[in-house]
Amino acid sequence: MYATNMNSDLKGVVERISGMYFRIESILSLCMDGFMKHKVAMIDKANAVSLAIHDEENELIGLLSDKAAKATEDKYLIKTLMAVVAHIEMATNGLDGILRCVKEKVNEGVLFSDKGVHEISHLFKETLEITKTAGDAFLTRNEVLKKHITDKYISLGQTVDAYSEEHEDRLIKGICQPRSSSLYLNIVDSLMKVVGHLQQATDKIF
Repeated sequence: MYATNMNSDLKGVVERISGMYFRIESILSLCMDGFMKHKVAMIDKANAVSLAIHDEENELIGLLSDKAAKATEDKYLIKTLMAVVAHIEMATNGLDGILRCVKEKVNEGVLFSDKGVHEISHLFKETLEITKTAGDAFLTRNEVLKKHITDKYISLGQTVDAYSEEHEDRLIKGICQPRSSSLYLNIVDSLMKVVGHLQQATDKIF
């Protein structure tokens, strides 16, 4: 838990950062639904949430920078919170890339193989679970949650490596077309960037 004697401004920042994690969950859920149901409207909603995160990030970095310049206490906490916000911003940049790919997939009517759809769906669900855990870890600074996120990140990397090999086989056999291959690889890469930055954000608070 964060110190009970933390000033009210920093408590407000912690609450706002917690809200950013919740918004990332919302983007992932909307994007996954848009991907599975081929609905651009869900992607547009997710884009609106993403813009809100970017606006929040700009406000918080400005506020924390001002506090860091004036503070005689809590400087380490302020710098930590700035680092967390920066990683959330970079995770959101990864989400933006996924949203673009899913929107292109829907608008162009690009089809994925059943296996490809299953793999992307699984990665979305795993990323969503990691995001929820990261949000809880941010608020509680629970070491068990931190370890869980690290373990999941490593496990997900291994899963992606296996998926990449299977994807190459599908491409060689002609099951996967070049256009769908490009979108698939970009989505997978961006999901791993999201998870990677959430994992790094978690490391910063311990």
